[in-house]
Amino acid sequence: MAEYKSAKEKKSNTLGCLKILLLIFNFLFWCSGAAVLWLGIWILQTKTKYVALLNSATYPACAWILIIAGVIICIVGFVGCCGAIRENKTCLIVYFVFLLIVFLLEIIAGILAYVYQDQLRGELKGGLNSTMIMQYKAKGSEGITRATDILQQDFRCCGVLNWRDWKANSPSFKTGPARNMTAPNSCCISPSDGCAARDHPSNIYHVGCLDAIESYIRTYLFIIGAVGISMACLMILGLFCTLCFFHLVDEYQELDKEVH
Repeated sequence: MAEYKSAKEKKSNTLGCLKILLLIFNFLFWCSGAAVLWLGIWILQTKTKYVALLNSATYPACAWILIIAGVIICIVGFVGCCGAIRENKTCLIVYFVFLLIVFLLEIIAGILAYVYQDQLRGELKGGLNSTMIMQYKAKGSEGITRATDILQQDFRCCGVLNWRDWKANSPSFKTGPARNMTAPNSCCISPSDGCAARDHPSNIYHVGCLDAIESYIRTYLFIIGAVGISMACLMILGLFCTLCFFHLVDEYQELDKEVH
């Protein structure tokens, strides 16, 4: 009996230390979940101005994965604390399963972000040509027209590769409502009605938008990838601690039965 009590006391001390470690982890985990949620929302909001011009769903998908993962993390952090404090094996199992789901989500977000960088320029060039250039000022494309004007003013650029794209490739500037214009007024350094009507106006941005928006999106993709992979590494620690804690709880409860 004394031997069982001694073993139980040792298990209890180890369990107490691991419980504190798990509670600290869950607090940091919850904070990181709130940060991931905020990051996903922030990335999604910052791109909404240009969403009509981006054909690929990969970029917003990465942001949505972060948002979903952030929500799950906030909920799971609470469940993990309850499981650790109460030493409840059911809560710990639920906690472990959700940790595994978050781990997979973060890995997917990280991989998607890094893989998408390789095909980003080609998709952007084709997407901007088919939306920004081809549908500008077209009937029913008000959202694209608005997004194009915002994009060109925000990035101080004009066209996809340069300002000549408008007259060379855009139906609106060839035979459409903007046929008397060289480029959209949003291409002007000092925008005003009709500012881009003259040939080769000196106040038009001569830099294309492709390089600017590619650099912009790459920055966010790098952030998404870095956060996804970092959080996945944190999940491995959490999964390991949870398994150890569950095992100790199980052993402690068995010893408790034997003592009594």
